[in-house]
Amino acid sequence: MSSAYDIVIVGAGIVGAACAAEFARAGLKVLVLDRGPIGGGTTAAGMGHIVVLDDSEAQFALSSYSRRLWHRLVSELPADFEYDQCGTL
Repeated sequence: MSSAYDIVIVGAGIVGAACAAEFARAGLKVLVLDRGPIGGGTTAAGMGHIVVLDDSEAQFALSSYSRRLWHRLVSELPADFEYDQCGTL
């Protein structure tokens, strides 16, 4: 095992994991460090919600885009991946 990485990400929550996936997809060698299980920290405490926010037009556009990316990613994940599309009001 080589100890050379192109990027090191601290935190394996939803943001760290998403960044790691994109960097790996781009061909970079990625190391993700976390003291606990993947998605077991702040992401788990917040229930892993992806929320479309509308405080500004830019925030709405970015959070809407993030939600669309997540929905595309779900089809690539293993069958035992925990995912509930429950919606909120």
